[in-house]
Amino acid sequence: MAGNGRNTAGAGPRRRPGAKPTIRAALAAVLAAATGCAGGDYLEMYDLPASGWPADRAVVFRFRPDSAQTAEGGSRWIDLTVRHTPEFPYTDLLLEVKGVAPDKSFWTDTVSLPLGTTGGNGIPCWAGRAYSNHYDFTCRYRSGIRYGAAGGYALSIRQLTDGDTLRGILSVGIVACGAKADRPR
Repeated sequence: MAGNGRNTAGAGPRRRPGAKPTIRAALAAVLAAATGCAGGDYLEMYDLPASGWPADRAVVFRFRPDSAQTAEGGSRWIDLTVRHTPEFPYTDLLLEVKGVAPDKSFWTDTVSLPLGTTGGNGIPCWAGRAYSNHYDFTCRYRSGIRYGAAGGYALSIRQLTDGDTLRGILSVGIVACGAKADRPR
């Protein structure tokens, strides 16, 4: 999936019936206030197909930092967000995260998101916020980021489970401190 409206996993940007763009802006403002990020945040979530998240499909987010260099110490960060059902079969979610800078330099990380723990009775105790039919989990992916090049960055996320299609993940997203959507002009 791409942050510019194109996707490769068969689902588009999350839009709930009756949702207005101001809700997304308000959520970004609340997240910025809660996490201490000055300026705006890029916040985007993508719903995955009901049939599951195929192992060969990446979710791609495109964003543009508000400046090429951050203040001394690198105060920028990126969070990963996952929404899953209680039927998700694992307590960890293994992801491949690839980033591409405007100068075409790139990095690749393997990230294990601890979505929960298994209690002594074998029943998962899920981390994150619990709702009636799902859990929302957000985890810091990188902090202290210093963007070295001005322009658009891309961050792709792919699941790395043993199976071909992963079921139980409803959506995946990122929050990038001090960035905005990088849309084609």
